[in-house]
Amino acid sequence: MVNLSGFLKLEETESQINKKILEALLPEVDKYLNKLFNKVSVQIKDTIIEAIKKAPEYSSLLYGQLKAEFGLPDSDTRVNSIVNFWQDISVEYKNTKISRNTLSGGFKISMIKRDFSDVLGSSDATFITEKGDTLNWLEWLLLFGNKTIIKEYNIELGPNPRSRTGMAIMKGAVAGKWSVPSTYSGTINNNWITRSIDSVDSTINSILSKALKDT
Repeated sequence: MVNLSGFLKLEETESQINKKILEALLPEVDKYLNKLFNKVSVQIKDTIIEAIKKAPEYSSLLYGQLKAEFGLPDSDTRVNSIVNFWQDISVEYKNTKISRNTLSGGFKISMIKRDFSDVLGSSDATFITEKGDTLNWLEWLLLFGNKTIIKEYNIELGPNPRSRTGMAIMKGAVAGKWSVPSTYSGTINNNWITRSIDSVDSTINSILSKALKDT
């Protein structure tokens, strides 16, 4: 009987082998995730728009306190025109790549400029009063926080034929001052829109999780 003995030597390190496995898997994983994100992009867009419309700011602008205090004429048309800016949300798939011995992919949600300058440039983001003053109501709502905007005036809520909306008027008051109601006020990083998007983080994650299971 002949006994043979020997040994097998791997010329590549474990890290190199793992990298080759990942490189082989990459095209299929990338194809799979791309299909997944195309499937859910519309759902993500609809979820964000729905959140914006469910926010208290939206209903208040249409027929509540914000409409009254801004004196916002044609509020339904104006506000929905503003919301339509977010209909152009882009959900973009980011190609899968190898990083730290794993495959990673993702997506990017693109909406409007970080400083809101494009939506604030819309004609519906402002209006001209009977006195010829320009009221930047959307900028006040999204960016001014609790900053005093108008001095020596107070808002008097209630039906009034002199009101643009019939819901409130401003009356002169020496010590008076007006700012966006704190319930609705916002800053560049914390406003109606950012709060709406933050509120559906878990919903978006659920959409993605379900799609991963079903795809």
